[in-house]
Amino acid sequence: MKIAVFGEATVSLGGQLVPRVPANFLRIIVYLLLENANHSVSRGKLSQILWSDTDQSHASMNLRQSLARIRKFQDQYGLSLIQGDATYVYLNLSQVKAELLRIDLLEYMELEQKGDIESLLPMTELYAGDLLEQNEPQTSDFDEWLDIKRVKLRDDLTTMLLRMIDQPVGVTIDEKRQCARKLIEIDPYQEVGYRALMQTASQLGLITKVERTFRECAKRLRDDLDVDPEEKTIELYQQLLPKLSPATTRGLIATQPTHPITIRTEIKTPQAIRAVSQLQQAKQAGLPRIMVLYLPHNASDPMEQLAASLVDDITIGLCRLRTLSVVAPYTSRRVVTDSPVDGFDDLKAQFGVSYAVDSKIVRRDGFCFLSVKLIDTETQEIVWAEKTKFDYVLPEQQYRQLSIRIILSVVSTIEKSELDRYNRLYQDPNAYYWYLMGKRDIDKFDLSKLRQARQSFKNALTASPDFVPALSGIARTMQREWLVIARNQSDILLEGEQVALQALPVDLDDERPLRELGTINMYLGKFDESIEYFRQSETINPQHADLLADYADALTHSGELVDAHDKIQRALALNPLPPDYYFWVGAGTYHYQGRYCEAIGFLERMQKPRAAARLLAGCYAMVGEQEKAKEYRQYAMADNPDFLVNEWIGSTSLKLPLHRQMYETSLREAGFQ
Repeated sequence: MKIAVFGEATVSLGGQLVPRVPANFLRIIVYLLLENANHSVSRGKLSQILWSDTDQSHASMNLRQSLARIRKFQDQYGLSLIQGDATYVYLNLSQVKAELLRIDLLEYMELEQKGDIESLLPMTELYAGDLLEQNEPQTSDFDEWLDIKRVKLRDDLTTMLLRMIDQPVGVTIDEKRQCARKLIEIDPYQEVGYRALMQTASQLGLITKVERTFRECAKRLRDDLDVDPEEKTIELYQQLLPKLSPATTRGLIATQPTHPITIRTEIKTPQAIRAVSQLQQAKQAGLPRIMVLYLPHNASDPMEQLAASLVDDITIGLCRLRTLSVVAPYTSRRVVTDSPVDGFDDLKAQFGVSYAVDSKIVRRDGFCFLSVKLIDTETQEIVWAEKTKFDYVLPEQQYRQLSIRIILSVVSTIEKSELDRYNRLYQDPNAYYWYLMGKRDIDKFDLSKLRQARQSFKNALTASPDFVPALSGIARTMQREWLVIARNQSDILLEGEQVALQALPVDLDDERPLRELGTINMYLGKFDESIEYFRQSETINPQHADLLADYADALTHSGELVDAHDKIQRALALNPLPPDYYFWVGAGTYHYQGRYCEAIGFLERMQKPRAAARLLAGCYAMVGEQEKAKEYRQYAMADNPDFLVNEWIGSTSLKLPLHRQMYETSLREAGFQ
């Protein structure tokens, strides 16, 4: 059994989450581990810190009831961790010493005592976020105590990471890179981490990584804090920049890179320069323009202020997309506060807005709701609407999920509406129309549809040669075609890689080329490069569900099944009605763990499970359902009559020989030759 108290605190057994963990089980474990070296505390002290808002008699009663629930829970799972007598509550670590039980915080504390790089790297893996990150405050002294311990752990780990990054000897380049990444994860505004990544990237010859890291640092500081990077960061960038090749330099910055004044200008004004470029591209591609409006009744009302913040998050999320042109939040607020327009039709006339998101707080029957409507400014028709209960008590995660759900709904509605408009009015097709046509067909895992999608994306490039979504779409069709027809030749993958590389420098804030490069490198067997591309793309857009699904696939092929499972679950949470591909990826993570029934369960959720016929046949065979295995083997052979196991296994990009052997065994059990 494993007990994790960092980040999303969980108890798991055999990789499966244990349900209905008593509320104070993890809190008591954390308190006993950190408060006293002997992991023991008096019942009176423990009851008072957990229930400090009540008197001693009620606190003692609450502790007795809580310990009774914990004893029942421990008996159910054969645990003897939290023990007590008439005076004390203490931890019995005998099961930990016998390696029957793991506690991430205890492992972390033991590693921290050593203080070397060999101990620090496992510590960074264990530190998955603040202690009991999902702990809901109970207005007790425990919450204040927990906040202090969180800060100390975070600060101590940050200090160790900084020391290792600055250590001149005894720490390898790769170890410094790992430390720098963790430092940025803990404190995204800590520029030492970015400087370390730039320096090590230069030493490894990853020159474009230097530029991308600097851009990532500058963008985060500017977007979140409205400040420029430190002079030290800029000077290092200037020193390393001359190492960029001329072709790469021309693609990444518009002026000569070696002049100090030019670098300062690039830091201070790229948003304006990029805005002009993106606006021109948006017009050329025919992208629909959207404005997000929030109409407050009382600007001083706390609920109104909370809703306004959520709407800002939605606007920023839409701005990250490259298939919509979004009016900046400042202009949107001016439209509401200064009333320069009269009605939604005026938005189209004055600002070229195609769609308006009309959002406001509505109170009814003592409850508060957030009302959101998507309005077509040309017809003034409400094309989508949602009303959601809105309350202070909702946890932060639910606000984030609400924001993501609204963004996905708005985007999918606009895409459908725009495609219907083109088809209905027979407008001259432009890049956006062809992009939508390609996007409609790309996820169907049908060879003819994939090739239609590729042609649509090529048509989009005829209208707008630098339209990054279309370039990325072409690369995607190539790697999907390779997968569907089980080719053992890498020519189409290499062609797709060149297309993605062509798209990469056009827009450094678009994660899609990196995503395609990650997938293609995975299929080419370049696992480290693949994971690095996905890590960079997730940094740009961590809420992109399709990206997370691809990342999960890459981690599965690299043999990192636990991380892969986490990514695909996050993708499904962000996109609960996903394309078939998500279930295919999720099934792969289960297959290589030997959990064939769970893999079948995922594959059967596909709308067209025949696309994954080989994997389904193999899984059914491994659980003894030979008739089902035969049925799907016949589907697979009908779709690809030339399929041979040896050729396919030879070209399959699985890092671990064990996983290749498992896949081959499954296929042969299903009757493939």
